[in-house]
Amino acid sequence: MRSVKEKLLENDFGAYLYDLRCKKEYTIEELVQKIDMPNVTIKSVRKWEHDMEFPDLEKMYKLSEIYHVPIEELMQVRTQTLEEGLKGVHKTLIRFIGYVLGFSIYGIYILSYIVMFAGGIWAMLIWAEVPKAILQMVAGD
Repeated sequence: MRSVKEKLLENDFGAYLYDLRCKKEYTIEELVQKIDMPNVTIKSVRKWEHDMEFPDLEKMYKLSEIYHVPIEELMQVRTQTLEEGLKGVHKTLIRFIGYVLGFSIYGIYILSYIVMFAGGIWAMLIWAEVPKAILQMVAGD
């Protein structure tokens, strides 16, 4: 079975960029300095890594040089991400929350699973109480 990380890297340009940066052990600030181009800020790199924006071709070439990956590979992952689309509102919401909270892509996915699990437990507890409340209402009449 593939890990969450492997699934993300298949068709997710932002996760791919994040993974490349982590492998090189660059902080976002260091990457911005290495790119050294106008209009490339910490905020723009975060947007790239959360698929909120895509870098233009000139920045893609620079990323290719910095990460030592062929530009074709970057373009292929970007194209697959665009073709795959956002796959629904929940993925967009997860990315937005991760961006706002400053969580990594992997961290926000793990957090979303924890929240869904906790919500499921909460829902089961609520539904377990509903029949008791109905029985009390019927018995009280």
